[in-house]
This record gives sequence, structure tokens and C-alpha cells, in this order.
Amino acid sequence: MRLAAIAVLVLVAAGCGGGGEPAQEAKRITIASAPNVFLSALYVAQDDGLFAKEGLTVEIVEVESGNDSIAALASGQAQYADVGFEDLAELSKAGDDSVVMAHDILNRVTLTLVMRKEVAERKNVTAASPLRDRLGALKGLKIGITSPGSPTDTYMRYYLGSVGLDPERDVELVPLGGGSALLAALEKGQIDAYHLSPPTPYVAAEKGFGVVLIDGPKGEVPELDKFDYTAWATSRQWAEENAATAAAFSRVLAQATTKVKQQPEAVAGQIMDDLGSSDRATVLRTVQAMSSALSDKGCFDPAVVQRTLDVMLRLKILEEKADAAEGRLWTNKYNGC
Repeated sequence: MRLAAIAVLVLVAAGCGGGGEPAQEAKRITIASAPNVFLSALYVAQDDGLFAKEGLTVEIVEVESGNDSIAALASGQAQYADVGFEDLAELSKAGDDSVVMAHDILNRVTLTLVMRKEVAERKNVTAASPLRDRLGALKGLKIGITSPGSPTDTYMRYYLGSVGLDPERDVELVPLGGGSALLAALEKGQIDAYHLSPPTPYVAAEKGFGVVLIDGPKGEVPELDKFDYTAWATSRQWAEENAATAAAFSRVLAQATTKVKQQPEAVAGQIMDDLGSSDRATVLRTVQAMSSALSDKGCFDPAVVQRTLDVMLRLKILEEKADAAEGRLWTNKYNGC
């Protein structure tokens, strides 16, 4: 995967009339993110010049996991990162309220579980098996995760616990980094399974060495549907000081999301380079699968936020109850909702 460094340098002429005011400098935004299809709107906005039209300069700095993203936000190295509510809840618990969710991305958990084909056959499970059987088949396996404490770790621990398995005793969780490393390890037999948002689980299945057991974008796990899985978070102070820029960023993303949902074939061709992929068919399949999980306008629904935090507490993703009130972990102040 390439380091996506996007630099759109634009000078915006000031007002109309003959006042001769100097042009405003372009507004700069640094984004910390790992390449992913659920960020298609971001890539489309760049390719279609939508950021440029708003006078924005956007640079995407590639990271391997959500842990790196939240660190970049908290340190001020990035203005936006795609993270989960559990990340902000943990920060808040530690007394750090500097980061706030400002634009919703996904309304369900899209982690997709893939298992080595021969292992699935030995365990006698398929995508049609009862969910409990698919999760129970993880017992005794080496399971890849991106990093400890990341969603691939926390949600895997939930899956295991939901069928009575002990993550410390009944499986081996192996930190390997990003999607390409997980995919390669599965193909080589270094791990038996992993889950990650597509496309890499789909790639494993299409190449014949993997079997998709849980297709995350389809909402196959009821507790993890109608659930704010990932959103764009930003520095609270930066957004307050740059409210117009924050609003423009959200406005562009909403516009680009419409194209993702309405023109998946065109979008698949646009984003292949951003994903470091040459497999157009798999990218298209993933864009189409992800469309139903994408938030249309980035709006947060207070009821869904409350449900998300309640489920996280019940699943022990959160250690204590988090405040679901607007202004604490999330805000609709900048997304036009």
C-alpha cells in the first residue's frame, strides 16, 4: 500500500467587488488513517476535486491501526482520524476530553471473519452455519489481529466470550499489523483466521485459501448492527477555532458519499490506487457491500449513540458506562445535521 499523501493547493479569492482584498490561504487538514474501502468518500472527494472547491489542502498520513490514529489526534499531529467510540471513551476516562466525534462513517461493525479453507473444512463450518457454531470453531486457533487493544482485538474477544471461550486460554491472538500482513499470514498458514473490514477477507475467499464466515457489511451479528462503529474524530479545540473548515470537510464527505452509494462501479475504479489494489472486481464487491453500512450525511443519532455505548459496556469493550450526551464524545455541530 502506498503512503497516500494528498496535497491540493488552492488559493481562494476573497469576496466580490473591487476591494482588492488578498486571497485567503488554503486551509490545511492532516488525516491519520489506514487505507480502507469504508473511507471511499475521502478518496472520491480528493479525486473529484471537492476538497479543492472548498479551499482545503488535505494530507493523508497512513497508519496501521486505530491506536495509531487516536495517538495522532491526541498529540495534535492530525486534525482528523477514523476511530471508534471506545477510543474516545477510554480517553475521557483518563481525563482527556480533547477529541470529539464530528462526522459518522459506519452504522454497523463491518469486521469480516475469514478462516483458512482447510481449517473451516476440518471444523465443519461454513457461512451458512449457525453464528454460534462459526464462532465456536475459533477454539484452538491462531487468530491474527492488527494490534492489542485495536477493534480487531476487542471485538474478537467479544466474539470468543459470547460462546464461552477464553481469549487468553482457548486461542492465540497474534498481532501482525495491517490488512496486507494479515492476508499474507493467512495464505502462508501462519494464522488460521482473522477479521478485518473488507476487502482483504474477500480477497482470501476469491483466491481460494479462505472462507468468509461472518460478512460484516451485511450486519450478520445483530448486536453490532445499528451501531456507530467508526466515525471521523477531531481535536475539539481545533474544530472550535476552525468551525468553517470543519463544516466544509463534513460537507464534502457527505457529497462524496452520495457518489459512493449511487456509482459504485465508477468509485471502485477511482479508489484502487488509494487501497494499493489491482483487483478491481474485489474492490467493486467491497464498495457495493459497504454502501448499506455507510452513514449518508455523517449525522449522529443520539439513540444510536446511546445504544452503541450500552452494547459496548455489555460486551465489555468498555469497562464503565460512558456519557452519551451530545457534546461529550460526539457532536453534530459541524456536520450540518
